[in-house]
Amino acid sequence: MKATIKVEKQIELTSIRVTLPVCYGEEDIPNNFPLRKGDVWCAQIDLETGAVHGWPKGKSGELIMKVCDGGTYTLLDECGGAVASIEQNYVPHGVVPGKYGDYVELIVNEDGIITNWPKHPDVSRFFEQDDSNG
Repeated sequence: MKATIKVEKQIELTSIRVTLPVCYGEEDIPNNFPLRKGDVWCAQIDLETGAVHGWPKGKSGELIMKVCDGGTYTLLDECGGAVASIEQNYVPHGVVPGKYGDYVELIVNEDGIITNWPKHPDVSRFFEQDDSNG
C-alpha cells in the first residue's frame, strides 16, 4: 500500500531561478541584454547577496519588465535542486524587486550584484498553504 505523507525538514535555500517571458521584444530588454535567450530572460540569483550567476564581469544593466502573471520563480537548495516554485502568478516581491505584483525591476552593477535586492528576502509566499480544498 502507498501513502502520501507530509514531512517537515529544514533545508538551506541558496538561490532563486527567475524565468521571465519577454513579451514586448526590445521594449522589455535589448536582445543583447545579459542572460536573455530569445524570448526568455533566465537568471539564477543568490538569495543572500543578490549576485547573478553568470553575469558578465564589468557590465551593468537595468531590467524593468512587466511580466504580469507570466514569470516562473523557483527556490533552489545548495545542490541546485528545486524546492518550491511560483509559476504564472504575481511576482513574489518579498524576494524579487518590482512594483504592483506585475513588474520586475532589477538594477545590476558591474560585479553582477543586484543593488536593489532585499536585505532579508522573504520566501514565505512560496510555502503558503491553500486551505480551500479542505
